Amino acid sequence: MVGIHVEYVMNQLEEGKWKEIKREIQQEMKKKPQASDLYCYLAVCLAKQIEESIIFEKMVLNLEMDRALHQALTLNPSSSLAHFVRGIKYRETPLMFGGNYEKSLSYLQRAQDLGFEGIMLPLELAKTYIQLKEMEKAKEQIAYAREINPTHADIKKVENMLQTGR
Repeated sequence: MVGIHVEYVMNQLEEGKWKEIKREIQQEMKKKPQASDLYCYLAVCLAKQIEESIIFEKMVLNLEMDRALHQALTLNPSSSLAHFVRGIKYRETPLMFGGNYEKSLSYLQRAQDLGFEGIMLPLELAKTYIQLKEMEKAKEQIAYAREINPTHADIKKVENMLQTGR
């Protein structure tokens, strides 16, 4: 293996192999403790694990995810990936456990300022704007995502969120 990269991680997660990829990432982290992207990938794996966990485990994993993102940003404060993942984390974490839509928006915008590219950024921004009840801004982001890839499957999901308001 040449090294762990984002496409590989996402493919493994889509196949439901979060335990395996988490183990691989942790092994790679031992070899490359200064690789900030590995901490971001670990945070994404933890997010997947959180989805499948009971409430107490969610709280523990949420703290572990915070530590991984903190380490990623400590190693590389200009990591657009770390800002992107942290932005999603703040939106997806229940408010009673530290979720915060304004912080989500701030981190996602910072990721954009740092050069994060691709269709996922405008879609994640749109989801955050929906949570903030800023529907016009959400529509703008959806339109931008459609310019990037008009047939992307997640566009319809976000449009449905816009229609329902959540």
